[in-house]
Amino acid sequence: MSLYYFIDLFCALAFFWLGPLEFFTGLGLSLFISFSMRGYEGMVLSDKRRQRSSTLGSAALICLFLLLLLLIRRLSILSVMPATSTVFFRHAVLFRFGRFNFDESQLMEIEGLSLEEIRAYDRLKRLLDVLVGGLFFIIFSPLLILITLISLITGGRQVFISQDRVGKNGSLFKMYKFRTYGTRDGRNEITVLGRVLRPLRLDELPQIVNIIKGDMSLVGPRPELPSFHKLGSDNIPGYSLRLLVRPGLTGWAQINYKYTVTVEEYRIKTAYDLYYVARRSFYLDLKCLLKTPYALAVTVFERENGQ
Repeated sequence: MSLYYFIDLFCALAFFWLGPLEFFTGLGLSLFISFSMRGYEGMVLSDKRRQRSSTLGSAALICLFLLLLLLIRRLSILSVMPATSTVFFRHAVLFRFGRFNFDESQLMEIEGLSLEEIRAYDRLKRLLDVLVGGLFFIIFSPLLILITLISLITGGRQVFISQDRVGKNGSLFKMYKFRTYGTRDGRNEITVLGRVLRPLRLDELPQIVNIIKGDMSLVGPRPELPSFHKLGSDNIPGYSLRLLVRPGLTGWAQINYKYTVTVEEYRIKTAYDLYYVARRSFYLDLKCLLKTPYALAVTVFERENGQ
């Protein structure tokens, strides 16, 4: 499917008259959106619901970049045109008339690979987690402060909660989140702020602290509750191997699979986790980070579609 990225180049060439800076900016934005929103990947091309999420997520990124251009006023707003035309082509032509099949088992294939091997990258990854986690803390600190203030005003104390989660090698740690539930008439009920934070996963921003502390990593299997951990250990062969690495804020299973409910779904999710453990590398971590916006788009737009 990588040949499809030439579509971005062709669409950008149509706007070369804007100037070299605008051309390369537009091309870079177009490629980033196509990659992060997985517009040319089999899993999207073969699924109408994922096509919708990819298109709407792409449009959201274009609007965000357009807002950024309006604020900095260094580049022409026409720099978004290559990305806009590419998204339109995918939605109107490729998604509508293309016929594709995709076997998701290739995203879980680990035959012949060693899961327990200790790699040099594991040491480098911890350093990257501290550096990037610290950078994220600085970048997102205004948002963290804003959410904290809104939570105090609308819901009062307690702003943060901590939950027991199972980490590397089965050790327990406290995972931090913004509180998104309150009690009303004796029942737990999602708060008004929680209705905004949870679909966008902004309630998980405090986990940056867990990353800096070393409880978690930027990329890895999702940290599970002890009850889910026991369910996996009792029913899924090889489940404990996912604990060879630190759990992550995002990861291979999170960007490729849905929220799990049944044991069978949990078995499939674990297969994705073991694929990551077996193939963990800087390149795979970078792919997971860059494709996380698509996972957010799926969470938001498929949820809306289901209402």
